[in-house]
Amino acid sequence: MATLTIDDAIAAFVACEPGDEAARRKLRERLWTLVADRSLASPIRTALADAIAILDDPSEFKGAKEADGLEKVRQALEVAVDHAECGDRAMSENEPASAPKELLPELAIVSKSDAPVLTIPDDADRSLIEDFIAEAREYLEGAEAALLRLESTPDEGDAINDVFRAFHTIKGTSSFLGLAAIAGFAHHAEDMLDRVRASELAFAGQVPELSFRAVDLLKTLVSAIPAALAGAAPALPAEYEALSHALSHPERAATPIRVSADVPADAPKMRASTAASVPTAEPLVKVRTDKLDRLVEMVGELVIAQTMMMQDGVVRDATNHNLAQKVRHADKIVRELQDLSLGLRMVPLKGAITKLARVVRDLATRSGKQITFTVAGEDTEVDRTLVDLLADPLLHMVRNAVDHGIEAPSERLKAGKPAMGTVRLEASQAGDRVLVKLIDDGRGLQRDKIVAKAIEKGIITSADNMSDTEVFDLIFAPGFSTADQVTEVSGRGVGMDVVRRNLMAMRGRTVITSKAGFGSTFTIELPLTLAITDGMIVRVGAERFIVPTAQIRRCFRPEPSAVFTAQGKGEMVQTAGEVLPVVRLHRALVVHGAQEGVVDGILMVVGDGNNRTAFLVDELLGQQQVVAKPLGDAIGRVRGLTGGAILGDGRVGLILDVDELVLASRGTNGVVQAA
Repeated sequence: MATLTIDDAIAAFVACEPGDEAARRKLRERLWTLVADRSLASPIRTALADAIAILDDPSEFKGAKEADGLEKVRQALEVAVDHAECGDRAMSENEPASAPKELLPELAIVSKSDAPVLTIPDDADRSLIEDFIAEAREYLEGAEAALLRLESTPDEGDAINDVFRAFHTIKGTSSFLGLAAIAGFAHHAEDMLDRVRASELAFAGQVPELSFRAVDLLKTLVSAIPAALAGAAPALPAEYEALSHALSHPERAATPIRVSADVPADAPKMRASTAASVPTAEPLVKVRTDKLDRLVEMVGELVIAQTMMMQDGVVRDATNHNLAQKVRHADKIVRELQDLSLGLRMVPLKGAITKLARVVRDLATRSGKQITFTVAGEDTEVDRTLVDLLADPLLHMVRNAVDHGIEAPSERLKAGKPAMGTVRLEASQAGDRVLVKLIDDGRGLQRDKIVAKAIEKGIITSADNMSDTEVFDLIFAPGFSTADQVTEVSGRGVGMDVVRRNLMAMRGRTVITSKAGFGSTFTIELPLTLAITDGMIVRVGAERFIVPTAQIRRCFRPEPSAVFTAQGKGEMVQTAGEVLPVVRLHRALVVHGAQEGVVDGILMVVGDGNNRTAFLVDELLGQQQVVAKPLGDAIGRVRGLTGGAILGDGRVGLILDVDELVLASRGTNGVVQAA
């Protein structure tokens, strides 16, 4: 077998395109092979390990961030190429590494030649260490969730056992693999939790903070393993020794190991309440995500083929009763297989919500606020892709709820509220949609302040005739923020813009309700999965389009007297006691040969609240469950479309982005442009 070179890695990188997880996985495998190549100098292998660390970080490849993630990988590969061109490959493995400090991750910067470092035995099994990295991250996430439960119920034995088990497992596995620094630190953390389990030590005082810091430091150590595998000598964090000592003697730790300079040490902590102890898990089998995605894709193709067969004239009009019965039986099996394969992609929201609980806890501590964070419906399942994409919007919304929504204890007491504020996250399934609500009992959105800021920034000229819903939607504008000053938490006006863009990418939407002085509710509505779409097939001219049925409210053929033109607002239609703007899809999508008269076509009401709009189409062709496909890089991003699907007759239908079409038909002040 030929030896891999850096050029092979470059070739694998060139093949990577946004959304192509299989190509990224192939690149990662080649990089790991090169990192294990002892003939490469340490600086080269370190740069390649940096590229692996970027590829392993899910946050680098979420939605719009994917291009930035690939750019970071490219930069790391360029560093490796520069070292190779300088002759570093010819260096002896025994020579001291000469990689400049800026090439190493933050953890790897060594200020002293004798500083303690993270080392890995030369005979370490790389595959086992890779498995350990993934498993350690899962254990640490579970430990973090259990610690949040312990803060509200310190005597919960199951939660204490969960944290202890995580530290114990990491200690044992890392010791077996020769990761002495990790094993030694986990041993100190395990000892402290063992004392809590034995009731020798109360989970109070500095013990909770020490436990959280132990989890954070273990995460840092685990993240440094790829650099150590590459031959670098990552320095242990500066607090490694001090925190290890504090874990061994928690009763002597009078102050936290790390406290923000602007927050007093006795700032009130957040109370967290989550679900009860985790039930015994069912046996699990790990499957590579690219194989799972390929399975779902092939099942989708099978469904399309089955639908085409069912609609074939020979089968549809067959007089052979036995043949018809067999076809119907095959169709039933295919549908059940489709449901089962989609179920494999479904994961609970619990993982994303646990991280939010930690964010609320830390922000509350640093800002001196008292906050109870509660969760309902954390076991609600959604497509795993949506869980990843939903992480950023939820993070920004929670940070805003803590920073802008919940008042300081003194302010709440003056307003007649309890000093303890509440932030609640609720998740539920409604048909083929998932609803996620973020509720706080803070000061609420201030309409006048939002309007003033929007006018100042030129987003609107006047708020006359704007409903509260339309005013609240202004907070999603890029660069919009009502914060009086920029802090490390908020104030730059990028958070809610990220929320809107990510939700649109998921075919989701958000609705805001708020009352000044009584809090706010942000409701996110998402599809269960992006892989399958229940759609209404419509004809516009000679083209066929698919409108997600979840966004359709009703369809009707208007009476001539119900259609009129409002000055400055274009064509309108009156139906069911409300007046709606009309959007001619053939104009929005540039389709020729469509019906020009509104009364000659069908009006399809889409959207909610003040965003309800009537789409004009020529004909409704029926409902169908379709397998959504991206348009591909050759076509690129097309406004108003989210993808395409193969219909039952083998033709291609384009899936409409209803929210984007509605927004595109409106002006910046919420008034519909002329049709």
